[in-house]
Amino acid sequence: MGSETITFISNDKQEFDLPFEAAKTAGLVEDFFESSDDNEENNDGGKPNRREMEFPRVEGRILSLIVDFLKHHNEEQMKEIPVPLGGSTFDEVMDQEWYKEFAHALSQNKTLFEVLTAANYMNIKPLLDLACLEITFKLTGMSAEQVRVYLNLPQLTAEQEAEARERHPWIFESH
Repeated sequence: MGSETITFISNDKQEFDLPFEAAKTAGLVEDFFESSDDNEENNDGGKPNRREMEFPRVEGRILSLIVDFLKHHNEEQMKEIPVPLGGSTFDEVMDQEWYKEFAHALSQNKTLFEVLTAANYMNIKPLLDLACLEITFKLTGMSAEQVRVYLNLPQLTAEQEAEARERHPWIFESH
């Protein structure tokens, strides 16, 4: 059972094999196979069924990164991120080198939000936490305009800004 594998299939039909134990870090995977194992009998003499799972919302290039994360996480669990954060920079909070490099590479390659979206869809809490930590420190110290550009948000019209100032004045207060 410990060497059982699963194949993840992306929306562009790329396939990625990984240990089933690593894949179960994704809540979506664990829930799917827990419910299907309860409902199906194994009729092949006790041999494990070939396990595969398609992810129609995830491109191969993103699923590849997620599989790398899951495999590594299976070998070296990521430490829980403390709340409140125990430092003023990403590197002060995250002291595991592999996870630091992984998050920084995502941020530099502009794939951070795509991985975050896929991790949310697949319910991979450690990857969600890591991506959110990276985003937190990326946004820290940015002006409102820099945040808008970074998050690719549209420019508010004069009417929208006036409405926002009226409804949420605290947002526009200087700190």
